[in-house]
Amino acid sequence: MHLNKCGKIAYQEWLNTNNKRSNIGLGEFVIMPNHLHGIIFIHKQINPNRDNADTDIFHSPSNDIPAIIRGYKAAVTRQLKGILKHSPWQRNYFEHIIRNEQSYHKITQYIYYNPQYWQDDCFYIQP
Repeated sequence: MHLNKCGKIAYQEWLNTNNKRSNIGLGEFVIMPNHLHGIIFIHKQINPNRDNADTDIFHSPSNDIPAIIRGYKAAVTRQLKGILKHSPWQRNYFEHIIRNEQSYHKITQYIYYNPQYWQDDCFYIQP
């Protein structure tokens, strides 16, 4: 998959997401012409001034998946102003919690091989 200017911006901002948030790590990902697939590892943050109980309902919402995706989309959109006349984003996104190693390996393989099946996508346009 060769990225155009918009794709390169999306790629770089995905990498920047990792730099902006200390509580996450990025796994396998791929930028496609009309979507992206990626794995985000969320690391539990330890605050030495709190008891860090799992029942703490007052955690920072800026560290959850919706906030991470919202921040990523906003950063890409800011850079694409003037390049695109429309929003590049779908209204929602799909998230899935990876619960075991077998599922993780299956999903990473899906992401890795996804570009090979781009021509089968209903939005594919022959270049």
